[in-house]
Amino acid sequence: MEELQAYNRRLLHNILPKDVAAHFLAQERRNDELYYQSCECVAVMFASISNFSEFYVELEANNEGVECLRLLNEIIADFDEVSESEDQFRQLEKIKTIGSTYMAASGLNDSTYDKVGKSHIKALADFAMRLMDQMKYINEHSFNNFQMKIGLNIGPVVAGVIGARKPQYDIWGNTVNVASRMDSTGVPDRIQVTTDMYQVLAANGYQLECRGVVKVKGKGEMTTYFLNEGPPIICPHQGVVGCVYITCRTM
Repeated sequence: MEELQAYNRRLLHNILPKDVAAHFLAQERRNDELYYQSCECVAVMFASISNFSEFYVELEANNEGVECLRLLNEIIADFDEVSESEDQFRQLEKIKTIGSTYMAASGLNDSTYDKVGKSHIKALADFAMRLMDQMKYINEHSFNNFQMKIGLNIGPVVAGVIGARKPQYDIWGNTVNVASRMDSTGVPDRIQVTTDMYQVLAANGYQLECRGVVKVKGKGEMTTYFLNEGPPIICPHQGVVGCVYITCRTM
């Protein structure tokens, strides 16, 4: 019984965040019960392999597309491993994958939300840059030329679990919609962020570039920025290596 309960607990933790899983393990859930949380300031990321549809073909030589899906699975598994194996990303929560798009967020509960230091926002920005590096590594070793677009935004969201069977944890709100638009209106191999995200990152030494005004579906015109690098490296003996710069150009 104990082994079975431990196994079921591990399965549940693979479907739901630990704090949400703990809620359902502590009490029996009714089919019509709605579990939700209002989150004050969450960082949301959409990372899509923009040219994967060009790569995916169903031919006899690749087992009717199965080999293409096998490679996509390996890529997503690599992203999962990055988020789970590196301690700096412990504040992140993978939400789901949608086709070849990877969705993650940070600051969804009290243990990961850093209201003062904004470390959960910086962690997601670092994760986005880490995924770009990982994609370069994958391209080098698989002899492919996958291009990835990443969109980031911050703001309030509602997180919850929907469904009596095969329950799905997800997040909703304007913040999520705009983060998705940052991905869809983005540029291959670049990380596009909103003004709100830019203000937090720039204040913490990240290097950003103003893209200019972009037309965003449902939102009109928005000024967006590209995230180029993290904060400059601080050398205790020689001072700051590198410099922070902000440049802006019109579209």
